[in-house]
Amino acid sequence: MGLTLWAPAKVNLFLEVLRKRADGYHEVRTVLQHVDLCDEIRILEGGEGISVESDGLPCPGGEENLAYRAADLFLETTGIRAGVRIQIIKRIPLGAGLGGGSSDAATTLWGLNRLLRAGVTPEGLHQMGIQLGSDVPFFFGGPTTWASGRGEDLHPLPPFPVSWLLIAFPGFPIPTAWAYANLELTGGDKSIRVIAETEQGNYEPLLALSWNRFEEVVFRRYPVVKQLKVSLEAWGARPALMTGSGSAVFGRARVREEAEEWAARLREKGYTVFVVQTVSRPPLGPGGIGEGGPERPY
Repeated sequence: MGLTLWAPAKVNLFLEVLRKRADGYHEVRTVLQHVDLCDEIRILEGGEGISVESDGLPCPGGEENLAYRAADLFLETTGIRAGVRIQIIKRIPLGAGLGGGSSDAATTLWGLNRLLRAGVTPEGLHQMGIQLGSDVPFFFGGPTTWASGRGEDLHPLPPFPVSWLLIAFPGFPIPTAWAYANLELTGGDKSIRVIAETEQGNYEPLLALSWNRFEEVVFRRYPVVKQLKVSLEAWGARPALMTGSGSAVFGRARVREEAEEWAARLREKGYTVFVVQTVSRPPLGPGGIGEGGPERPY
């Protein structure tokens, strides 16, 4: 018995990092948005223990894989004794700021709850997600969310207008821990300017501000990431922004053809690129893109 699910990537439409907290984490303010670039996850019941197999882009195995850790935590928390096989077709590059590992973890928790008929509540899944990573709980909901605290305090927003995005990956990961460690937390809180407007579904101030605190540190160390943003801005992307702590950069196009044109230019330079759409429905649950067959969910 098995279940096939889609684990979507995310982009940060806005990302502010504030003070370092007493618990060692940083206080963040961010607008998160699902896109339809997805890992495909097949969860099977049977055998002994937990196994993870992967295909596609590079993906860690064993306990280093967040999907493995999610399955281990789920079985330990629920007390269910079952063998679980997880098969991942990896399409979301790791270390890109696209949330692929966190999405895989959330999707695994959600899928196991359904497959094993465990009856864990949404709050229970949320708490498991927090133990795995600050981004994980977001992937149970969405598609557009205001996140604060460590990133686990979530406030749903009106759906962002369906848009075509070009996502460019320069081919190398940026460790999140390094990015946080090298931040210079100076200046005011830019999130104040966008909170009220986004809650009303007005995204124009967000598009105009186009802010990611991590760009300051990443661009100094990795100028190629800055060049990706500069190129997309020159071609008319609004916004053009690094997502998460990098290394991927996305640009919002007016129409799909424009995004495809940008993609062709960047592929000629050797970059890995994806032309995607923003998602207007929660990815997991009825009406979402989370569950599907062998074809890409769009």
